[in-house]
Amino acid sequence: MLTENWKELADKAVDIYEESVKKTLELFPFEDPKTLEVFNSLPSARGKTVTDFGNPAKVPIEVYLESLPDKVKEITEKDPAELLKELKRGTYSVLEVLESYFHAALFASKLVNCVYEFLPVEALAFAKALDAAFDESKDLPLYGLPISIKEMIPFKNRPITHGSLCYLDRVVDYDAEIVKILLAKGAFPFVRTTNPQSLMMLECESYMHGRTVNPFNSDLTCGGSSGGEGAINGIHASTVGLGSDIGGSIRCPAAFNGIWGMRSTVGRLPCADYFSCQLGSESILSVTGPLTRSLDLLEITMKSIIDSKPWLVDPMCTAIPWKPVEFNKKIRIGILHTDEVVTPLPPVARALKEVESKLLNLVNVELVEFKPFEHQKAMEIISSLYFEDGGADTKSTLTATGEPMCEQTSWVLSKDAVKPLAVPEIWKWNLAKQAYRKAYLKHWLSYNDAEGGELDAVIAPVFPGVAAKHRTAKYWGYTAQWNLLDYPVLVFPAGKIDTSLDKPDTSYKPLNDMDKFVYETYDSAESFAGAPVNLGLVGLRNTEEKLIEIGKILRDL
Repeated sequence: MLTENWKELADKAVDIYEESVKKTLELFPFEDPKTLEVFNSLPSARGKTVTDFGNPAKVPIEVYLESLPDKVKEITEKDPAELLKELKRGTYSVLEVLESYFHAALFASKLVNCVYEFLPVEALAFAKALDAAFDESKDLPLYGLPISIKEMIPFKNRPITHGSLCYLDRVVDYDAEIVKILLAKGAFPFVRTTNPQSLMMLECESYMHGRTVNPFNSDLTCGGSSGGEGAINGIHASTVGLGSDIGGSIRCPAAFNGIWGMRSTVGRLPCADYFSCQLGSESILSVTGPLTRSLDLLEITMKSIIDSKPWLVDPMCTAIPWKPVEFNKKIRIGILHTDEVVTPLPPVARALKEVESKLLNLVNVELVEFKPFEHQKAMEIISSLYFEDGGADTKSTLTATGEPMCEQTSWVLSKDAVKPLAVPEIWKWNLAKQAYRKAYLKHWLSYNDAEGGELDAVIAPVFPGVAAKHRTAKYWGYTAQWNLLDYPVLVFPAGKIDTSLDKPDTSYKPLNDMDKFVYETYDSAESFAGAPVNLGLVGLRNTEEKLIEIGKILRDL
């Protein structure tokens, strides 16, 4: 752990980024000199320092699509699953695809600040090797796809900081097991993406990189902690990315950026070698999962990883093979309109009703209204178990260097539930967790029909509203609920905010202080213009395959 002044370390972090940009442009120069001029003139979400958040465009994705060369967009704007087929047919070389995605990611990172570091040397060597062995390699399930990975995932010869400057000296000499698996399947990391200080926030801000903004409205957050993954996939500058999730860190970035994302069940995908604060705490376990604009590629990625038998390299994984699902009965889906703690804001409430209305027209679907079961109690339990040390480990990553605490980090650690727990207290809360899990399972099973037909999934909000304004994403209940229960969730796109239909409800009476805070942040629909609206599809543990099949129905709607 480093003890230098945080400002000096912040300069080093910026240098890592700038050197990786320079090397990328050296190995993958723009074909037309005018492209470099356009690139240099882009409005930047990166400031001169990590405390200066630049001057991003109001709608970065519009500038991105207007500025990116057509030759690049020919590749990067394809559905990544279709691009995979073309790679396997030899329509494009791996090197061609890599170059296009590097150029796209350069533009994207300047516009939304989503890349912590580019990986041009390693990616170039991998691409050349695949192209040279096309006949032997083309049948690999992820052949030739450049992928993005969250900065906290170990990558050989790189520092793994999870947003804390003191760890810039923590250079690993290995790849995470999930990275090894993806390399063996034909995919390769070409960028490492931004994550926030301490990871425990639904924002993406740190003194490593500054602030990552939302591609659809830069006044809004891209989410956290896998915020860079949400932004780079939302703007279409990656095919698929890997994130992690302990309280909403895959699902909120997926939802805020209008893409697909999966919070997997503990043990289905390997993540035991990831870095974070509170390493060793196992009361609430983090999971990993993909974020991508393509449901088909999400499925291929999940299947490819599980087909590799990750339980043979990560003892935290369970030996559950990928199991295709076929429905020979009506699919029973519940709709959770509210958790009765914080009421969904107009765009999300409307999306729930619209999806419900469309599903009612399907003869193979049966809908039920799913009532919440003591969701406030769930938040009390999980909030107590997140920081068993009272946040001491997180604070220790800042004190040695004098690194300031980001506003969202400070807010999280100041909550009443964050206090050091003695062993008997940890036991008490874990017993409460187990009792709640059992009670909730009974509640879920109570929706089985008289013939024993099970409830297959529940559609629920991912967040009370669309992407939040910066530093205001403070209610995790719609995501942390499922972390406590360890239920998988597939996040799916459900439209965009409609400024004419999604006006604030001026007659609404808040239920409590948090509900009031959330309600007041939604000052006008226009403030959130352009924001995607996503929802979550929740299932019982280890039902990822079922959720993906239902997701295909939702996609077709």
